[in-house]
Amino acid sequence: MNVVRLAFTLVLAASVFCAILLINYAYKKRSIPGANYFILLLITAIIYNLTYIGEINSNNLATAMFWFNLQHIPIPFQHYLWMMLSLEYSKATNKQLKIAKYLGLYHPISFILIYFTNNLHNLYISSYRFESNGYFPVIFSDKGPLFFLMVISGTLLGIISMTFYVRGVIKSSRLHKYGYFIMIFTSLFPWFTVYLNAANKNYLGIDYFPVVSIFSGILYMFGIFKFRIFNTIPIATEIVFRQSKEGVMVIDLTNHIVDANNTFINIYPELKELPHKYTLDSFIEKHPELNGIYGEDSTFKYKLEKDGTERHYSAEITKIVLEDGFEIGKIVTINDITIFVENEKNLKYIATTALDKAETNEMSFLQAQIKPHFLNNTLSVIGAMVTRDPNGAKKLIENLGEYLANCCYFDNTTPMVLLEEEIEAVNTYIAIEKTRFGDRLQFDIIYDTMPKINIPRLILQPLVENSIRHGILRKADGGNVWLIITNEETKISFEIKDNGVGISEEKLLQIRMGEGNNQGIGILNIHRRLIKHYGDGLKIDSKKGSFTSVKFSIPFHGKSQLESFNTVKF
Repeated sequence: MNVVRLAFTLVLAASVFCAILLINYAYKKRSIPGANYFILLLITAIIYNLTYIGEINSNNLATAMFWFNLQHIPIPFQHYLWMMLSLEYSKATNKQLKIAKYLGLYHPISFILIYFTNNLHNLYISSYRFESNGYFPVIFSDKGPLFFLMVISGTLLGIISMTFYVRGVIKSSRLHKYGYFIMIFTSLFPWFTVYLNAANKNYLGIDYFPVVSIFSGILYMFGIFKFRIFNTIPIATEIVFRQSKEGVMVIDLTNHIVDANNTFINIYPELKELPHKYTLDSFIEKHPELNGIYGEDSTFKYKLEKDGTERHYSAEITKIVLEDGFEIGKIVTINDITIFVENEKNLKYIATTALDKAETNEMSFLQAQIKPHFLNNTLSVIGAMVTRDPNGAKKLIENLGEYLANCCYFDNTTPMVLLEEEIEAVNTYIAIEKTRFGDRLQFDIIYDTMPKINIPRLILQPLVENSIRHGILRKADGGNVWLIITNEETKISFEIKDNGVGISEEKLLQIRMGEGNNQGIGILNIHRRLIKHYGDGLKIDSKKGSFTSVKFSIPFHGKSQLESFNTVKF
């Protein structure tokens, strides 16, 4: 075999192997915008290269034409797929993608129709010659007007691609412009070989497009690896990066600042111009309030005087690591937590004041037994929600404040409260616990009439809390708690029931006798107060592993204002 022919054949074969590797890589990321079109583009390139290997290794015109004809099936689809890749990558709208997807098919359809009817009109290629280029025979052809029409058509698709890429360069952040530049370069490079072929200026009469197209694919992969082209698409840049309320600053491997979004720039305006002149260390040196960002804690909190007022921020530095473990940089994120710090201070003041009052009066303390871990856990949940769900955190702070105010308020002159207010206290507590435990906790209030009566303060909520803490939450999958209110002729009956872990007979006996160190949340206190007010206390029934039921009744005389039968779910 001729050495030059062998060398070029090996180059083509190597490019096919490279294309297969690129497909394997892109297939793993096929959910990323543009990846599927990239895979299809590589498949057409493989077909083109394999058929061209057949052509240059043919020894007569008939065999060479067989492979030459097969080459012209993938050629027009490459132009079409290149355009679709650019549109999907460059944040084209769904309408634009749909129009391009269908109207763009005119090119491959008309190309195949013109080429495979060329023997009827000879307007695409007027004649073929199978001649030696000095090393081995190749096909030389005389192009007709329809050939140049198809070149113009393909160029039009290329112009559309370039238009979207250039628009992406203009609109994207500095960090992502590099990715667009690679996309533009790799798209333009193969077109030079098309024009060389059209002008019959290609060296040795060889079509260099198949090799160059694979080389472009390798550059695409370089772009993906280096600049995360497919992963950091423009829409993510504009919505998540630029418009994010969270301040974001990007650091490269040399520790230089690459870019910062608008929120970060509002805090540190000097980053608006030439942020890359700073390294992270030099920036922190200029702003010593950030010195703690390298500390052991993942999130660093600090305060800063801004516009004459003190603002509180949380800062965090995170490594950007690829799937293969390769680090490509860091991200510094900053959140303004001023409102949450102020709310936390208010919350702590409410809690401290409430606890102080509870400690000054034994009865108030017994009525408002707030376990420290409940308060700490709820505050931790609030802290976790501050950046993830600010509105949810605000609502939880309001509920906790209302809960603490209700639990810790006690006035000996007003020991009674409307049943509706007591139920509101229960609902507030359930709202807090639902935020913490989600679907593990189900709660229902069932009543057939809702009497307008007064009951002792903090009777229902502690009993519901006791069922949740000692009954439901000790089960891995949680369970249900029911508050059942029944209006009878001479009394209002209440039952707090759960399908939790239940109570052993021995423990149940201790509770009934008022013995044991751990009787739940104020069970004995509630029992004594009910006896004091009504002469009858709590009745507790339970079966271990099945249920627990706590009942009590309040005498009632006269007609109540009734409502329709209701079941209120939480």
